[in-house]
Amino acid sequence: MPTIKDVAEMAGVTVTTVSRMLNNKVNVSDTTKAKINEAMRALNYKPNEVARSLITQKSSMIGLIVPSAMNFFFATVIQYIEEHVSANQYRLLVCVSDLDKEKERDYFSMLGANRVAGVILASHTQDIEPHFHAPLITIERSLSDDIPSICSDNYTGGCLAAEHLLNLGCSRLAYIMGSPAFDMDANKRLAGFSDTLRKSNVSQPVVVGASEQNFIQLDYRSIIETLFRQHPDVDGIFTSNDVIAAQILQYCHRHHIQIPQQLKLISYDDTGVASLCSPALTSVRQPIGEMCKSAVEFIIRASNGETIPSRTVFPVSLTKRETA
Repeated sequence: MPTIKDVAEMAGVTVTTVSRMLNNKVNVSDTTKAKINEAMRALNYKPNEVARSLITQKSSMIGLIVPSAMNFFFATVIQYIEEHVSANQYRLLVCVSDLDKEKERDYFSMLGANRVAGVILASHTQDIEPHFHAPLITIERSLSDDIPSICSDNYTGGCLAAEHLLNLGCSRLAYIMGSPAFDMDANKRLAGFSDTLRKSNVSQPVVVGASEQNFIQLDYRSIIETLFRQHPDVDGIFTSNDVIAAQILQYCHRHHIQIPQQLKLISYDDTGVASLCSPALTSVRQPIGEMCKSAVEFIIRASNGETIPSRTVFPVSLTKRETA
C-alpha cells in the first residue's frame, strides 16, 4: 500500500509539503499541487481520512443511516445524498440498518469513531446514543426538538389524496400505511386523509397497517389480499408508498379489476417506479432531491458551528397520471 512518503518521492517534494497540501495548512503552488496529484493518481494513494480529521479538526465524511437500500424511496435518498455530498467535496458513509436497533447503535459508534462531520438519519431509530455528539439531522421523522428534521408536508399530502378521490366520486375508501409500530412523521398522511373525509361527511377509511417484515421484504401481497377479501366494495385506495400501489396494480390485473374505471388508486412518494407502472401511478410527490440537498447543506453548516432550522417542511404536490 503506497504511503505519503512514496507520493513525496515521486512528486519530487518533501513529505511535509504533501501533508500541508492535503491538510490545507499553507499555500502550495499550483505546479506543486499538480505534481502531487499526479503522483497520488499514479500510485493510487488514498489519504487516511481519520488521520486528516485528527490533524485538521474537520472531517470530510458524512454518515447516512437508512433502514433499507432496496426500498425505492431510500435508494433514491442514497442517490441524492451522495450527489450532494460529493458536490461539496465530502465523502459518504452509507449504513443499512435493516431496522435492527443493535446494528444502528454499532453504526453510530463507528461513525463517531470515524469523526464524521455529521449524520443524516433516514432510518426508524427509536432512541439515539447519548454519547453521539456530531451534528445529526433526520429525514421524514422527528425525534425531538433538539434534533433538526427535514420532512415533507405529510398532512397536506393526505388531504390532497382524499380531495382527489372524493372529486372522482369515490366513497368507500381505504388507506394502507407503513408499520404503525413506528412513530413516524409519515403517520400524518392518515390524519390528513381522515380529516378531509370527515369534513366532507364521508365515512372514515378502512386502515391497513403493514408490518416491518412487509417493509424489509418489499412484499405487501398478504395485506392487499386481506383488504380486498374483507372489503370487496372499496372504490378508492391511498397507499403510503409507491411499492404498495404497484402491488395493488398486480393484484387488480390478476383479478380483472379495472383501474381507474372500478378502482381509483393514489400512492405517496412519486419515486421512479410510479411512472414505470402500467397504468402509471397518480402519486403525491415529495421533493426528495430538494430535501436531501438541504440535509447535506445543514450538516455542513452545523459542522462549521452555524445554527440550522430545528424543523424544515417541504411542500408536496399531486402528480396526476392514469390510476386516478
